[in-house]
Amino acid sequence: MLDCGDPHKMGYLGFRCLKCGLFHSLAMTCKSTFCLSCAKPYTDNWIDFIGRRLIPGVVYRHTVLTVPDFLRIYFYRDRSLLDPFMRLAQLCLKDVFKTAFGLDLDIGLVVVLQTFGRPGNYNTHLHILTSSGGITEEGKWKTITYIPYDILHRKWQYHLLGFIKEHVPPTSAVKDDIERGWNQYPKGFVAHVQKGEVPQGGKGIAKYLAKYVVSPPISVRRIESYDDTTVRYWYHDHKSGKVRHETLPVLLFIGRMVQHILPKGFQRIRYYGFHSNPRYQQMRENLLLLLLTNQPSDPRGYRIVPRKPFQLLFRETYGKDPLACPSCGDTMQLECIWHPKYGFIKDWIHSYDDYQDTG
Repeated sequence: MLDCGDPHKMGYLGFRCLKCGLFHSLAMTCKSTFCLSCAKPYTDNWIDFIGRRLIPGVVYRHTVLTVPDFLRIYFYRDRSLLDPFMRLAQLCLKDVFKTAFGLDLDIGLVVVLQTFGRPGNYNTHLHILTSSGGITEEGKWKTITYIPYDILHRKWQYHLLGFIKEHVPPTSAVKDDIERGWNQYPKGFVAHVQKGEVPQGGKGIAKYLAKYVVSPPISVRRIESYDDTTVRYWYHDHKSGKVRHETLPVLLFIGRMVQHILPKGFQRIRYYGFHSNPRYQQMRENLLLLLLTNQPSDPRGYRIVPRKPFQLLFRETYGKDPLACPSCGDTMQLECIWHPKYGFIKDWIHSYDDYQDTG
C-alpha cells in the first residue's frame, strides 16, 4: 500500500499521443482493499463482479449479524475463528426459515466479513446478501416475503454462543461470557434486516451493498487534519445519530486501522448454498429455468446492469478524461506496460528482444 502509485516500485502503463507525439506514463496501483486511493476502483470492480454473480429474477435481501462487544475480543485474539464464523450465516438463516416456515430451503448467500465499526474500533460482524426464498425438497421455488425479527435474533444468539462454546478453550472467563450472553440478552442478539423494499436489481443492489462491505476502515474525506503527531477525523455515531470527532496520536490511529488487515490469503467474501462455487453454474441454469416456468416475474428480481467502460467511469468520478493528452487533448493510445520485476511485459513499438539488446 505504501508503494501505491510509485511507477518505479509498482510499474506503469505508457501512453502515446499519435497527434503530438507526447509520451505519458500512468503508475500502477496496489489494488488493496485497505488502500484509500484504491478504494473507489476496488469497489467498482466488486460491484461489477457481484453484479454478474447474482442470479437474474431472484430477489435478494441485506441482513447484518452483529457480535456483542464483550465477545469480539475472541475474534481479535484468534483470527483463525473468522473462517468458521463466516459459515454461521448459512446455518443461522436456514434454521430461521425452517423454524418460521417449516421448510428446509436451499438458499443462496453472499457473506462478507467486516471487522471495523464507524470509529475504526474492532467490531466483527457479517453482511449477508441472501435470497428471499429458496428451493424446496420437491424442487420448487418458495418465495419468502419477510424474515421474522424475533426468531432471527434468538437463532443468531443460539448459534453464536454455541460457536464460542465449541471453538474457544473453556476457561472461566469464556463460561462467564457465554452465561452473560444468555442473561443480558433475553430477546436475542442484535441482527439487522433491511427495512422496506430491497433496491431492485436494475437500480443497483450491488452498488447499494458495496458501501457496507468493500469500503476501507476510513475514507480520506473523513480525515480532517494531521500535524505529524496527531490525526483528527470524524464519523457518524449510529446510536446518537450525530457526527463525532476524535483526535488520536498517529501511532494509535495507525494501529486502529491496521488491526483490520486480515490474514494473508483470507477470503472475506464467500458464497454458500446455491451460490457456492462448486454448484453455482449448474444452479444458475436450473434457477433461470425454474423461475421462468414456475414463478411469475417479480419486479424486484435482480437484473444484470452492464458495466460502464473504464474511460466513462473515470470521467464521471474525477471529471476528466484519463486518456486525454495533457498537451493537445487528443486521445492517447496504449504503447507499453512495464513491471519492476519482469521489465516490459508488452510493447507495441519495440520488440522484447530490442530491449534485451539495449539493456
